Amino acid sequence: MNRSPNFSKNPGCWEQQLIRKFKNPLFPDGERDVVHHQVVEAREKDKAEQQTFHKQFETVVAKVSKLPEKAEAEQLMELISEMANCYNDCMTLCIDLPKEKQALSRLLTLFEETLLRHAGEESAFIEQIERDRAERKIHKEILENRLIASMMRENSPISVDDLPATLLSTQPQEVQSLLPFLAVEQLGSLQQQMATILEGAKQSSEQIEDAAFEIFELIRKESEADHG
Repeated sequence: MNRSPNFSKNPGCWEQQLIRKFKNPLFPDGERDVVHHQVVEAREKDKAEQQTFHKQFETVVAKVSKLPEKAEAEQLMELISEMANCYNDCMTLCIDLPKEKQALSRLLTLFEETLLRHAGEESAFIEQIERDRAERKIHKEILENRLIASMMRENSPISVDDLPATLLSTQPQEVQSLLPFLAVEQLGSLQQQMATILEGAKQSSEQIEDAAFEIFELIRKESEADHG
């Protein structure tokens, strides 16, 4: 006999997608019937990824601690790249890791400022550092949106087939942040799929949140604007 799911208080991205599906009329019948063993499997996936991240984090911190006092710019840039990747991986876990996130942010800022001091009067180098820093800042802000963070993972828990129902199940402001990353063709496809989902729910007399209709309108307007 299948047990009812017992969701975590701080679920990772795999479990979060099951929570979105659970008893959600926007998903197909077979996907909304989430059971205990699925949650256990998702939780194990999340735990394994979190353990991998913590090893990655410890490796980066160890490299920073072993850095010579007068490190070369090339060494700093290499570590900045590693720390930025580590920060991204931290965010795409989609769980609260404030200490690790804060530590990586502070280290990135420290290394960026150190690089600028190394740059002296080399304007081209300074411009490159500032440009890279600005791009990292934008990327960090984007990843604060857990929906986007889940979608940007190489191995995403949100499949292409699940995307329309997933978007309809979130909040309009989250989808608004996602719009710049959706291609014109993808917007048109999402609009059609969402219309089908909402019409099917209406015919089945399912109760749908007003937010879902707001999200559909956001996608529709964006699609029409891009085609206009």
